Amino acid sequence: MYVDVPVEVLQMNPFTAIGTDGFLVTAGTPEHFNTMTASWGTMGVLWGRNVVVLYVRKSRYTHQFLEESDGFTVSFFPAEMKEKLLWCGAHSGREYDKISMTGLQPTFIPSPKGGERVTFKEASLVFSCTKVATMDMLSDQFLLDEIKEFYQNGDLHTVYIGFIDSILSNQ
Repeated sequence: MYVDVPVEVLQMNPFTAIGTDGFLVTAGTPEHFNTMTASWGTMGVLWGRNVVVLYVRKSRYTHQFLEESDGFTVSFFPAEMKEKLLWCGAHSGREYDKISMTGLQPTFIPSPKGGERVTFKEASLVFSCTKVATMDMLSDQFLLDEIKEFYQNGDLHTVYIGFIDSILSNQ
């Protein structure tokens, strides 16, 4: 089903894939996980490794799964899945069974530390990441007033940095 993609041949525009198309962040175990739609994130190189950086508000249900997990997946989908992604972003896993409501089909990929990480059979591209650092955003760190407008309710993000363990393409 999935094949490894060397980072050197990866062809994607991170600005549209993250900021326009959106993606699912998933953390937890095959028995107990949650997924959420995100449209904020970064990819790059940090500490000599390829990384994905997530920004997740503390109020999101997925936040607790990220806190408890040693890693996470970032899953990108074909355009025809956009409505399902939007639904996952607008509804909390605390209140809804996102899998039954969307018809997404969980699948499990190996984690380098043992165990499995969760992604979805419909995903076209998956980044499997080991969580290596977290930090809380603080409002006094923002240098521009326009950034503070994103946090008028005080629900700041936690930053999760993950080393990319594998990139998988759904063939």
